[in-house]
Amino acid sequence: MKSLIIFCSILLIANTSRAQFKFLANNSSDQYKAKIFVDKCEGNACGGKATVIVYDKVTDREIDTFHSDGLEFGLTETQNAKLGWLELGKYQTPLIFGDFNFDGLEDLAIRNGNNGSYASPSYQVYLTSKENKFLLSNELTKLASENLGMFDIDKKTKQIAIHQKDGCCFDKTINYKFDTKNVPYEDSSVIEDSSIADIVTVITQKIVDGKIKRTVQKFKMKDYYNQ
Repeated sequence: MKSLIIFCSILLIANTSRAQFKFLANNSSDQYKAKIFVDKCEGNACGGKATVIVYDKVTDREIDTFHSDGLEFGLTETQNAKLGWLELGKYQTPLIFGDFNFDGLEDLAIRNGNNGSYASPSYQVYLTSKENKFLLSNELTKLASENLGMFDIDKKTKQIAIHQKDGCCFDKTINYKFDTKNVPYEDSSVIEDSSIADIVTVITQKIVDGKIKRTVQKFKMKDYYNQ
């Protein structure tokens, strides 16, 4: 019994003393700030299991807590993760804030490994509700996890775009809009195929009145990529 108590005490001390690296993300959002706790920092690379706590910038009120199994981000040569509460730059954090579904509310994407195609970054995506709660979007998480990194956001057209690639010579961009239930749907796509000689075949598809309108064009490679 005594040995068991000693063993449990040692285990508790070991778990308590296990270091977590601490970071601040104060400049990646106009409305929110965050504290980031991550398991590993080796050299200039930090990653692994992590906890992210998001706060309101004005009231300092805690909004929500998130967990990631594969948070990843890098440090500059002058940053030392061992000092504690290291502040990350605006474009350095593994958090992306933005209005992803164009409803006027700021949403959040959190890095969760390199599960995209060609080992590109993958993200868990949360949409903000009118009650100021972050709700996981399975549809947007899938788009941000199975393609070439995070989707692009076009505020002017109110579309998001994902990118796909197959080898050196096939690229596809798919544009999505949102329906009245905030669910993304494919609106158009562009395929660029340069696998044949010096010709680029561009296939454009657009959904018009529920039907797919398809256009195929061919260009000389030197002319197409010099446009």
